[in-house]
Amino acid sequence: MRKYGIAALIVVVIAVAGVGIYEYLDRQKAAPAAAADPSAAAATAAATADMPLYDDDHVLGSKDAPITMIEYASLTCPHCAHFHNDILPQIKSAYVDTGKVRLVFRSYPLDQAALKAAELAECVSPVTFFPMVSLLFKEQGDWAHGDKPVEGLAKIAAGAGIDQTKFQQCLDDKAISDRIIARAQEGQDKFGVESTPTFFVNGRKIQGAVPFEDFEKVFKELQP
Repeated sequence: MRKYGIAALIVVVIAVAGVGIYEYLDRQKAAPAAAADPSAAAATAAATADMPLYDDDHVLGSKDAPITMIEYASLTCPHCAHFHNDILPQIKSAYVDTGKVRLVFRSYPLDQAALKAAELAECVSPVTFFPMVSLLFKEQGDWAHGDKPVEGLAKIAAGAGIDQTKFQQCLDDKAISDRIIARAQEGQDKFGVESTPTFFVNGRKIQGAVPFEDFEKVFKELQP
């Protein structure tokens, strides 16, 4: 489970005195964690009981599924990769493909490379969003933690049929990055996301890439 201090968790673009996103990120990583607030925790619990879905959410599974599982993940997070590579296929086979569970994926970028990867995923068609996310997690070791992650992402984009011009346009599109960051900020501020991956299963919070059996236990408890 990948975790930082609360103040360092979210990548936020703030237009303050010309501070760019990368400079802001570096400052945030050095910021101290905020103290716990019991009243805030209570408010968070109330908010997660009825978490909204949005028109631009990425959803895998039937809209009529009785169980909604919302995932907050960073595309550079090894534990998120473990979930997508090893655990999600089991959940998909047993619960998503059978109409019992739908998965909502929300990017929660913990670093610059994760933000750029999230931007790339947003540039593909809705039909290929989850295959792109799956590819990014499968090849995470090749692009996420080196000196030039954007070059690695460009290779993945090219392999998916996205030319260099479109790839660069995607990464330069402020509307895309703003939307990703705003949704991640909401995850932190309203729903208490503190690390990745974090899941909300019909509002019930699960932190970390727990074993399939742990997810299954929750699914069975929530099945109508």
